[in-house]
Amino acid sequence: MLGAVPDAPLRGREAEVDRLTSLIGHVMAGRCTLITIEGPPGCGKSRLLRESMRIAEGFGLSVCAKYTDGACSAGGPSRRDPEDLHLPYAVAVDNAHHLDHEDVRALIAREGGPDGPARVWILARRASAGAPPLEGVLLSPTAGTERVKLGTLPPGAAMALAADALGAPPDAGLARVLGRAGGHPRRLLELAQGMLEEGSIAVDGYRARLVTDRLPRRLVERVESSLMGYSPEFRQMVRVAAALGNEVSFEKVARVLNEAPTALLPTLDEVVAAGVLENSAGRLTFRDELLHRLITGWMPETVRDALRGQASGAPRPTAPALPAEPEADGPEAAPYGERLSDQEAVIAGLVHEGLTNRQIARRLGLSPHTVNYHLRKVFRKLGVASRVDLTRVVRGGTGKAPGPAPALAPPA
Repeated sequence: MLGAVPDAPLRGREAEVDRLTSLIGHVMAGRCTLITIEGPPGCGKSRLLRESMRIAEGFGLSVCAKYTDGACSAGGPSRRDPEDLHLPYAVAVDNAHHLDHEDVRALIAREGGPDGPARVWILARRASAGAPPLEGVLLSPTAGTERVKLGTLPPGAAMALAADALGAPPDAGLARVLGRAGGHPRRLLELAQGMLEEGSIAVDGYRARLVTDRLPRRLVERVESSLMGYSPEFRQMVRVAAALGNEVSFEKVARVLNEAPTALLPTLDEVVAAGVLENSAGRLTFRDELLHRLITGWMPETVRDALRGQASGAPRPTAPALPAEPEADGPEAAPYGERLSDQEAVIAGLVHEGLTNRQIARRLGLSPHTVNYHLRKVFRKLGVASRVDLTRVVRGGTGKAPGPAPALAPPA
C-alpha cells in the first residue's frame, strides 16, 4: 500500500488478520496450507502480507520472503539452514500474479514431499480475470487453497487510515472529500497525502481541515500511469463508461464501441477484476466517485461530448460556422463533422486543441501510427493540407466539399 508506514496500525482488516492467524497456526499441527490474499490493485494486499509474515514469525516459523514485479522470477523458497530443514516454515510471495509455470512448479514442489516439514505458502496477488499458471494450482482439489479476499475499507477505518497519513483526524468537510475514494486504501492515501503536500489540507492542532477541493497532481499521474499499463481495449471501455456517467448500461457501452456485447465480455472481466467497474445485472458502476472523476478528467471535453453524442444517437454537434469567403467554383461547404467518422472527429478536435500525434495517441489509447493514419484520412476528406488549415476548419465548423486531395506532408 503506497505511502503506508510498515509498522502503522492495520486499519479495517481485523477479520482478515484473525483468519490468517488461524490458518497459519494450522502449520504448527503439521498441516500444509496454501493461502492467497486477493484483491484489485491498491487494496492493501502487500500490507496484509507483511502482517501475515509477522504472524508466522510469532508462531516461531522461519519465513522466506519473495517478491516479483513481472521482470524477475520468484522461484522457490531460499535455501534454509540444514539444521532447520525439519522445522515448519512459511513462504510469503508478493505480486504472485506475475509467476509463470516454472515459478509455480518450483514454489509448490520444492521441499514438498510427503515426508517434508509442515509449511504454509502465503501469496498476495491481484484478482484474476483469466487463467494464469497459478490459477490451475489454486483450483486443484488437492491444493487445499484458502482465499482471503480484500475489498474496500468501511468508512470508520478509512478515516482512521487518513488520520494516520495526515497526523490528525479529518474534520467533517475534509472527511466528505476523502470519502469520494470509497474506502480504497491506495487512492485514499494518495488523495490525502497529495492534498497535504499541495496545501489543500491544513493541520491545525488536533484536526486536519480542507483548504481547497482540488485533485492532487500525484494522484492524477498515478491513475493515468496505471491505466496505461492495461490493454487498449481496457482503456477504451473505461473511458467510454466514464464519459457516459458514473453508472451506465453495458448495452450502451457496447453500442458506442460498435461491438457485439459477447465480444466485449473478456474486456469487461478484466475491467471488473481490476476494481474499476462493478457489474450488476448489466449495469456498470464505477467503484468510487473519485475514480470516475479521475478517468473523466483524463479525456478532453471534445472527446467526452463526442462519446455522449454517439451514445444518444444524436447528430454530432458542430461549432457555429464563421463567415467565410464564398468559393468561386465548387459546391457549398458542409459541416466538417458530417463527413468524418466518430474517431476522426475526435482526433480533429484534439488537433484543434493543439495536441501532437503522440499526445493524441496517449489520450485515446492508440498508437501514433494509427493516429497518423486517421489524420491523413481527415486531411483527405476535408481537403486540407496542414494542421493549421484543419484547425481553421474545426474552428469554423465547415470545410471544403470533397474533391481531389492535395499532396499531403506527414502530419507532425
